[in-house]
Amino acid sequence: MNARNDHIAVYTFVVFLFSFSLFCYGFFPLSFSPTTKASFDELPQTIGNASFNGTDYKPRISRAILMVIDALRMDFVLQEDNFQFLNQLLGDGKACLYRLQVHPPTVTMPRIKAMTSGAIPSFLDVILNLGSPEMKLDTFLYQMKQRQQKTVFYGDNTWTNMFPDVFHRTGENTDSLYVNDFYKGDENITKLLSMELQMYDWKLMILHYLGLDHIGHVEGPYSDKVPGKLCEMDKVIKTIHETMDKWKQKYYTKPLLIITGDHGMRDSGGHGGSTHPETLVPLVLVSDQCAKSEETFLQIDLAPTMSILMGVAIPYASIGSMIDPALKMLHRREMLYALYYNTQRLASKVEGILREKFTITEVHKSFREAIELHQLFLKDVTDISVYKRALLLYTSVSKQLTQLLISSYIRYDIVFILIGTVMSLLCAAIAVTQLLQDANATVLSLQPKLFPSINCMLLSFLLLKLLSFEKESFQEPTNFFHAALISLSVVYFTLWVILSHSLKGIKIPSISSSLLSTFIWFGVIFHCFSLASSSFVEEEHQTWYYLTSSVMVLLTLKQVSVMNSTISMIKRSKTDASLIEVCKEERSIFCVASIAFACIHVLVRRFNQTGDKWQHIPDVGDWLSKDEHKVWLSVTMFVGLCYMVYQICYMAGLLTTVLSMTAAMLIYYYRAASGTVRMFGLSASNSSFCLTIFWINLVEIFFIGFLPLMYRAIVGRPAERRTGELYSNCIIIVALLSALLHKPHNVLLVGTLLATSRALNERIDHIADDKYCSIMLKVITHYWLGKTFYFYQGNSNSLATIDLNAGYVGLNNFNIVRVGLFLTLHTFSGPILSFLLLLHHIFSETERDVKYVFLRERIDNSFLSPLLIRFSSFLFIRHQKHAPSSATHNAKEKILLLLNVLIMVPVSFFLVVATVLRDHIFVWTVFSPKIIYEYFTVWLVLIQVILVLLLLPKTLS
Repeated sequence: MNARNDHIAVYTFVVFLFSFSLFCYGFFPLSFSPTTKASFDELPQTIGNASFNGTDYKPRISRAILMVIDALRMDFVLQEDNFQFLNQLLGDGKACLYRLQVHPPTVTMPRIKAMTSGAIPSFLDVILNLGSPEMKLDTFLYQMKQRQQKTVFYGDNTWTNMFPDVFHRTGENTDSLYVNDFYKGDENITKLLSMELQMYDWKLMILHYLGLDHIGHVEGPYSDKVPGKLCEMDKVIKTIHETMDKWKQKYYTKPLLIITGDHGMRDSGGHGGSTHPETLVPLVLVSDQCAKSEETFLQIDLAPTMSILMGVAIPYASIGSMIDPALKMLHRREMLYALYYNTQRLASKVEGILREKFTITEVHKSFREAIELHQLFLKDVTDISVYKRALLLYTSVSKQLTQLLISSYIRYDIVFILIGTVMSLLCAAIAVTQLLQDANATVLSLQPKLFPSINCMLLSFLLLKLLSFEKESFQEPTNFFHAALISLSVVYFTLWVILSHSLKGIKIPSISSSLLSTFIWFGVIFHCFSLASSSFVEEEHQTWYYLTSSVMVLLTLKQVSVMNSTISMIKRSKTDASLIEVCKEERSIFCVASIAFACIHVLVRRFNQTGDKWQHIPDVGDWLSKDEHKVWLSVTMFVGLCYMVYQICYMAGLLTTVLSMTAAMLIYYYRAASGTVRMFGLSASNSSFCLTIFWINLVEIFFIGFLPLMYRAIVGRPAERRTGELYSNCIIIVALLSALLHKPHNVLLVGTLLATSRALNERIDHIADDKYCSIMLKVITHYWLGKTFYFYQGNSNSLATIDLNAGYVGLNNFNIVRVGLFLTLHTFSGPILSFLLLLHHIFSETERDVKYVFLRERIDNSFLSPLLIRFSSFLFIRHQKHAPSSATHNAKEKILLLLNVLIMVPVSFFLVVATVLRDHIFVWTVFSPKIIYEYFTVWLVLIQVILVLLLLPKTLS
């Protein structure tokens, strides 16, 4: 049986995507906690020989208000100018401030889950954050409902999506993900708050303000809008406190106000990572019955603490400890009871994991000692020393148990991890062996022998059966289960057959052993091995900056060398001296242009700091974003748009260029209407109208390329114009969309990317030895270029650098399809545009080859003078080695093979690294976000593979 190499490449890529999905399924379990609910009847009644009375566990406050200020950082609370009233309460001893440590991912939905359930959410909850599925875990909200304690809520509709049947009254912000809403949503919450403070039928009120988070996403934590927003929150706190004072005086109640943030905000404005500004949030208790503490507590400690205060059962899934300074209002007997109750729960969970080993640990011994001291105190409640010792032991033991549970909470599905990793490694090996086949071989002969094939199938089935033994022992195996094992066995068998036959045909391609080719493959291998280091993953942009800059320098030096050789050849042929001067002038212009081009790259690299180590350092973008520098930002954006239109001219006709220029003007008008840039004396008002015209322009650009193509297809005429015209117009549309979505100072990146791609293509055309070398250099350099511009715009391997503001350009509400599309196009605009430009150059090269053959035939058949024929031969001398030959290469196949190697090899290696280092301290802060980014990238590459299959001709000529 014969199989085409391009078909094998596509099959291998699909299997690789499937294996990557299996790995992610095993590496990111959807839930760590059971859905079992706690019961009030499970509260301990005795401790040893002593028994508790019924008053040891009851509500300690009359009603509570939990005020969640989204993205509230620890340092925001300490700003006395912005939180004047709150800091006055802290100074007068009427409030207590604590530090809470937040576990990544630092996004809203997982943080709400942690606060209410006391459990650590799955890392994949960062993806589910947009959907906010219904909460299945036990929470203190559920326990309050079971005790007939009513809860009301106002704010982020994430809560109402997670708890659809919990709240007695709600007033949710239905567009909570619309980040351009700084004030309206918060003002609505405050209005409803004033009404709710007059009601007396609720026990707990939850407020979730979003304005601060939205300002951070759009303008960052140092925006001039942040102080005003913090002052607004301070006024809300003052209003609530004044009302609570009235309740105390009139009804002699004990209300409590709790202020916290679901997560913090990094210095660049986003969140989702693990930096200190993101993971350290304040917890303020407005009460004169709390104790100050400099200790750092965990966010999951809030759930058991709230349960104790409200007098309900602690959620079954909770693994948090008590925030004991916040429980100062409890009497000694009640305090020890609460600590014993929670510690006993934690101890039983740890015992279920460690079994008999737990009884010989120091933690268990300390717990037994605390119980004995507790019993002594119940006999003599005046013994303060026994109380303090028991209190200290309970607190220490519970925190140690919490840490043990946190470390054991990460339950990998090692079966899926191993299956996915091994399968991905096989796919990567096939990709490498395919690349090393004979360049002229387009078909692989697959002739598996019967008995070895049967043995391979049986062996793979038995290995999979052995791996799945643990899963099978918990439940009866089904027909579907066995069918899945057989299917996986078939996949493994086909991979083995392809790999074994590919190994027989390995032949090193005839690639020039030049410094450039050597560096290219060195860069591919270096990047692959650099992923074994967490520091290199955090600072991956440095790798791409180095590789791209180096290859551009090498290409420049190589082309200068070719120019020098051409000048020397012309001198030896005794050609006219004026032609030599023209060539020298061309060389000088090229050198000056190369230096200027390098300077542009140095400039745009400074626009956005990224990575982890230097991300907090102010950059050019931060400087331009300040109000006092708005003029410079306007100039930068104007220059960026002009430069982009100038580069579009190389791909577009006259009408398309005019429409592109109009679209660029509308982009500037939109930013001016939103107040980001200035119109230089003009006032912009209606942004929605200009965006409507912008979309119409994009549709017109598309149909300029589409309608002639359809007309020629209908009437059956041959393509007189270039076949890539529609494709070029699509690239222009993507470029204009990217410019619309980018921050104003990043618009220059779009034009720079277009120019860099064109420069790389021209230089490779001049210096490549043959077609194979040309394709190899173009694919790899464009892949590197896309990665480089991905980091140029400020992206990183941290989830916190995703700019949510780009998803809402031109939108007044949340639409998951449009927001998802805009976010994808903005975040991955560099790789997307770079690949599209690569295919554009392939189209152009095919067209140029055809025109070259036609022109050579015209020259050879004409009665031109020998001098003209001689001059025309010199004119085409650089292009001669790229002219069509009898051994044309399959361009589609070579691009697919190179894409497979560039994607599969580093990702497979990284999956092995993540598997080996799954217990590493940085597994959730460095490796896991990188896996999510790579998984999304593989899906984007699948779209690229489809484009290659559909658009590219089989050969280059």
